[in-house]
Amino acid sequence: PPPPPPPPPPPPEDVGDLKLYRIPFAVDVAPSGQKQVALLRQPGVAAERLYAATVRGAAPSLPMTLRLRLRNRAEDGLGIAMPAGRVALFEHVAGQRLLAGEADVADKAAGERIDYDLMQSPDVRIAATIAQESAKRRRWIVSVSNARAQPVTAEVTLTQDITPRPKGLERRGSGWIWRIVVPANGNADYRYDERLDR
Repeated sequence: PPPPPPPPPPPPEDVGDLKLYRIPFAVDVAPSGQKQVALLRQPGVAAERLYAATVRGAAPSLPMTLRLRLRNRAEDGLGIAMPAGRVALFEHVAGQRLLAGEADVADKAAGERIDYDLMQSPDVRIAATIAQESAKRRRWIVSVSNARAQPVTAEVTLTQDITPRPKGLERRGSGWIWRIVVPANGNADYRYDERLDR
């Protein structure tokens, strides 16, 4: 039978404005030395793969960012307080464990969403163009293209003051989130009007 999973690390302790995380094994550090240790190793964490971008202005075709999204919940393989630091993500390819990417992350409490931005993708691209403009409105066309052989999920943050209020888009912070599944070797477009204060 496979060995039992390692016990979860103890919860962090509050020390003034700081959090104290205990390493679950003994570590020796030489005088004037430094040592890197893996504080947390969690196999089998559920993650969503998506491509992300933010539209702030008109732009030609640009690569989107490959993002892995995790939910810091026990049912998804986490559910523990996580300290800020660098995270290394590995995947198995042809029987070998390969580094998929590294990302920096801030402190995350149990229950929070965690986004790891790994790399720019040449296969999934975004373009934003202004199709029309008047004194009061600007018409935008945002296009996402997918050159991959499988569908991908894209998540685009639109920062403009959209009018009328868009239906089917999520409000997150000061932007609107356009989430779409782009077919293999396909495209998806979204058109909207920005209200101009002039």
